[in-house]
Amino acid sequence: MLTGHLEDKKRTLVTLEEFEQQLREALSHLYDPAYQPHEQFWAMMGCEPQRGVEALQAALVQEIKRFEPAPETPPSARIRRFYELLSYRYIKGLTQEETAEALNLSLRHIRREQQHAVTMLARRLWEQKYSETLPLGAAAQNESQWPELSAPEVESTAWRSQVRQELVSLQRSAPGLVTELEAAVASAAKLTGVLFPENSIRLKVELEQSNLAVTVHPSVLNQILVTAIEKLAQQMSLGQITLQAEKEDNDIRIIITGQPVMSDQPLYSDFIEEILNIVGGSSRIHTEDELISFELRLPSAHKVAVLVVDDNADLVHFYRRYTQGTRYEIIHVAEGQRVFELVNHSPPDLIVLDVMLPDSNGWELLTQLRQHPATKTVPIIVCSVVRREKLALALGATLYVPKPVGYQQFVQALDQAIGGLQHEA
Repeated sequence: MLTGHLEDKKRTLVTLEEFEQQLREALSHLYDPAYQPHEQFWAMMGCEPQRGVEALQAALVQEIKRFEPAPETPPSARIRRFYELLSYRYIKGLTQEETAEALNLSLRHIRREQQHAVTMLARRLWEQKYSETLPLGAAAQNESQWPELSAPEVESTAWRSQVRQELVSLQRSAPGLVTELEAAVASAAKLTGVLFPENSIRLKVELEQSNLAVTVHPSVLNQILVTAIEKLAQQMSLGQITLQAEKEDNDIRIIITGQPVMSDQPLYSDFIEEILNIVGGSSRIHTEDELISFELRLPSAHKVAVLVVDDNADLVHFYRRYTQGTRYEIIHVAEGQRVFELVNHSPPDLIVLDVMLPDSNGWELLTQLRQHPATKTVPIIVCSVVRREKLALALGATLYVPKPVGYQQFVQALDQAIGGLQHEA
């Protein structure tokens, strides 16, 4: 009898990774009456199969509603974004495209945030199931009533929130800034040395490719790397952490691996996820036996050739100063008639065009650039004292920026224009 009870209990045990996968599947079939969830999922949700799949689906909707943060939670808080996304997608039944429009976010951002939101929901339900103090289904009306998570780094304290705000502000204050990965890794390695008492954990850096760079502020990248290494070290008492990096498509892929791992707690850092969302990166965790890997993807900083068509040499001098230390390389031509000679020889990645030129009609030049094979897909920013934004966009400009233009406004415009092109690609 006792043996049979233990066997039944064993069948109900499920890892966090397994439960998350089952939750994703159940959410994708939330309103499907023919859906048959896994036996373990019924047990995890505290539902009996004989009650029917409708009861399980109702329980899922109720758990999403319990995810709603307290009223005083700021609109910009990530926990509120997660709740709104889950609510739109699974309670209101909107598509990803409709949800993106409702939340005023890009479709790519929605897809990434949906992954994180379901992961967080799975983690909380899983923790509740195995908690002695708060069983699954207990009334938890706000975030403070949820059980404390052991391994995940939940950014609920005031000082962590302040750190995150400062890093976000830092990243946004220096648009276009490029960081050499080799220097950032060396700096992080020095700082993380204090994390390993008595040299019980070794840090090994393997950067086979040189000149890797990312479009992330140096201080922000440093904190990402230090936090990731620290999270791994917390799950080890000895062994080795290896840091590797490579370029893959338009990203830099950083893999931080720890072995052997002594803890079976899930590895997660809300701090890292928040920063990655700001800089356009992502993360993934892979576990296998006693090995665990933290994979980070950050936007690669390749050189971007910017052709500035403007007869004001003093202004172009400022443009060069604005873009110093960024991935943008300014190429200047003062005469509109020389533009096609240059683009035929070496097409730029981006064009900044003044429509008040001494030898050409800027509006006609914009039209010709949009028709020319070498520049028809190149982003064009019209930057002029002429306030004709509607006309500029109608003739094919990607953006319109009025003069005078300052440092942040100029580099942010370059980021926006080139970013839009990469998104379409």
